[in-house]
Formats: sequence, C-alpha cells, structure tokens
Amino acid sequence: MDVFAVPADRHEGWYLSLMAPNTKGPMFAWLDPSRLYSNSQALADCVSDLLSPFHSDTIDLVAGIDAMGFILGASVATSLGKGFLAIRKAGHLCVSTQNQSYSDYTGREKTMEIRQDVLKPGMRVLLVDQWIETGGTMKAAIQLVERLGASVVGVAAVAIENTEGGKWIKENYKFSHCIPEELQSQVDRKVLESFKASTAERFDIMFAIDE
Repeated sequence: MDVFAVPADRHEGWYLSLMAPNTKGPMFAWLDPSRLYSNSQALADCVSDLLSPFHSDTIDLVAGIDAMGFILGASVATSLGKGFLAIRKAGHLCVSTQNQSYSDYTGREKTMEIRQDVLKPGMRVLLVDQWIETGGTMKAAIQLVERLGASVVGVAAVAIENTEGGKWIKENYKFSHCIPEELQSQVDRKVLESFKASTAERFDIMFAIDE
C-alpha cells in the first residue's frame, strides 16, 4: 500500500497495512510499525483508537518509552492536550533519576531511567510504547512510575502480543491496542498475511518489468 494513500472506508485498523516487514534479519524486530506515522491520517486514526478505551478516565500526563514510544506518546499527549514525559534509556538524562533494570524483547539486560522532578503522588499517567512483545520494557516503566507515587491509568501500544509479559499487562492494567481480534493470532505468531501478499505483489511487478 502506498504510504500516503488513505482508503475511502478507513475500516478498523486500516493503517496496519502500512507497517513494513523486517528485511534485515533476526537481529532486528520482525516488523517496523513506524512507517504508518508518515501518513497523517493513519497516525491520527491510530491515536484515536488507542485513546478510545480511556475517554472516561482522568489522565494527568502521558509517558512514552525510549525511543519509538516518544513519537506515539507525544502524539497521544497532543491529542489529549496533556504534557509528555520521556522515559529514557539509562545514561541520557543530566538530572536526578530513578533507574530500573529489565530485559528487552531480545533478552538483553538494559536499564531505563525517569527524571524525579515531574511525577507527584496521585498523578494519573497513561503509558505509551510502540509495541509490546515480551512486556519487560513496559513492566519496568510501570515500576518506575509507581515507585514515584503516581498511578498508571493504563497502557497503550500499537500491539500487545499474548506472551507471558503481554498477558500480565492485560490482566493487571487497563490497556488499548490497534490490532483487530482477527489479526491478533497473526501478531502472536509474528507473521502477518498482508506482508506475504505485498511481497507477492512486488515479485509480480518485478517479473512484469523483466518481461
């Protein structure tokens, strides 16, 4: 699908077809959702879908996780008319911080940090990341927010895979994502049928040119 195209009907999750498959191998994530952010309507619809379950909730602040959660989180914050707090990879903030170790989706041990001069006891925070695979990164962010006395209103991401960590988040926190029910099993298997179709279309075009 052309990255700037917008279908007339804009059915549920239409913008997911703008995501791109991994073409670089196993050292990278299995897909790249960020391509959809290039389409202004896709980004707006994605944000709207993420916020839909939280319309009746009081949200004081949006926090996004380094790095792709910054884009989506800042867009969510702007839509709500709220501020945005960046949860960083350790070593980037020049102010006093709280740190939390975690394992990311690759199994590597990492540390994230959050500044200590923003969150106050009783503040209600919506946590946003681009994608939740193992849930380790989001769980660490939750621990940091709650350690500083704030409460997590909910968790929002383009997708939450049904891994052990993903299920833990769904069982313990209000959540939202953009994956229609009929596509969740494909996401959990890390194989989207739309990627296969787009690959076949590219080969058809290549063969047509060769002929």
